[in-house]
Amino acid sequence: MKPTPEPALHEKVDIECFGMTDTGRHREINQDHFVIGDLHKHMGTEYSSINFEAPQVFGEPMGKLFLVADGMGGANAGEVASELAAKSTVRFLLNSMHWLFHPTEPEIEQFMKDLQQAANFSHRAVCNDAEHAPGRYGMGSTLTVAYVVWPMLYVLHVGDSRCYLLHKNKLGLLTKDQTFAQCLLDQGHLSKQEFADSPYKHVLTSAIGIEGQPEAAVYSQRLSYGDRILLCSDGVNRHLSDKQIERHLRADATSHTICESITDESNALGGRDNITVVVAKFLG
Repeated sequence: MKPTPEPALHEKVDIECFGMTDTGRHREINQDHFVIGDLHKHMGTEYSSINFEAPQVFGEPMGKLFLVADGMGGANAGEVASELAAKSTVRFLLNSMHWLFHPTEPEIEQFMKDLQQAANFSHRAVCNDAEHAPGRYGMGSTLTVAYVVWPMLYVLHVGDSRCYLLHKNKLGLLTKDQTFAQCLLDQGHLSKQEFADSPYKHVLTSAIGIEGQPEAAVYSQRLSYGDRILLCSDGVNRHLSDKQIERHLRADATSHTICESITDESNALGGRDNITVVVAKFLG
């Protein structure tokens, strides 16, 4: 997606957010992981004639990070893959990326390229671990990252963990599942009804750690006050329709309550997979 240049704005946004993960009703191990975090400028003082209140001095938050990773693989390999995918992505964001402080066109282009490189870095980390650990060969993970520099939202996506946006009270799916069934639908080999019933809806064509390079897609969206985003593993959308998800996101409730209600309904409708939900509300 071609980036849209946005001027640096002075407006502030309050972000009310929460995340949770649940094993579900049929799995013994939870192979999902999530992260919510603030990115800051920061200085650690070692020696100084100035008496700072604390040795660690933090500036204003420069961005908000949301991440969901859904692992796959035998034994505990899926859990390891998703944890490695999350940790390595955060490490790349902190140490190697050009942070997006003032969203002008050149910075946006570089930032979106860096997001794709974050997926490649994470992919190498998982592959390297699998090569040196017996029993982890073939492990992999989805990776969906939302990065907010108000008023812009940037999404990195590999696999089929989703990012939904409730924008002006209307739900939209920002990401596209990287699955075999989605490929067949896009190529016209499946009708919408056949797609809905396809056994290939959860067969991934791209993931962190599996053979070949991941298909790292990057999306951008301008946000408005009152918008809400949802990141989730496929343990949610295999049970809940988009209309059901929209009902939860539109509820007059805290992010914590929305996460709980989505998790509870996913379990009530079968809970066949691990369930991970991250919700953020952008308040003026």
